[in-house]
Amino acid sequence: MKKPDIGQELLLLLLLILPMVYLGIIWPSLPDVMPTNFSVRGVPERVGAKSDFLLLMTFLFFTNLLLYFLFRYIPHVDEPDIQHKDMTAFHRKYYQIRFMIHIYLAIFTAAIIFMASQGHPFAIERWVFTGVGLLIGVIGIYLRRLEPNYFIGVRTPWTLKSDDIWRETHAFAGNLWLYTGIVMIIAGFFLPVVTGVFLLIFIGGILAALPYIYSYRLFNTDKG
Repeated sequence: MKKPDIGQELLLLLLLILPMVYLGIIWPSLPDVMPTNFSVRGVPERVGAKSDFLLLMTFLFFTNLLLYFLFRYIPHVDEPDIQHKDMTAFHRKYYQIRFMIHIYLAIFTAAIIFMASQGHPFAIERWVFTGVGLLIGVIGIYLRRLEPNYFIGVRTPWTLKSDDIWRETHAFAGNLWLYTGIVMIIAGFFLPVVTGVFLLIFIGGILAALPYIYSYRLFNTDKG
């Protein structure tokens, strides 16, 4: 297993932390009550407490943290015996994908915090759920086209043993992530903040677990 580049990992962790540091700096200046939904005439229809906004930002932070550990550590497998130059190229591409995901979430979270600090009339939860749903949907599209490799994707012992299981598992995982992202975007228009956050945490567990289980069932089916 190639040793991680400490500088690269620290940069990713910095992207995780910076939005929350920004939130901590401006927290005292945020209003105690914030409008979270507006009519077409711009009239507030619903308000949320400051703690609701903190819950949403905490949800985004742990979403980013979950993706960091998911891509960094899960699952851990031994890499094949391939040329060093190919290994370096694979790791570079893998890091670029991880960086794009984390920079997207960092900028998106910071933008939400900035808009809240400026008192702009917008539905906070709608923006948050839409942004996370969009990311999940894009990852789903990417997974559906992902070729077998040892660095990116649903890297279970069974997908790595069979190219057919890899492709079937990633077709399943890609559709699962894509449709979940679409549902999340739509649901963001209707879900209350607390209900939405806990529901999305539950969905996150499903997105991680089902492809793993699916690949295991495919492997046992092939064995008869």
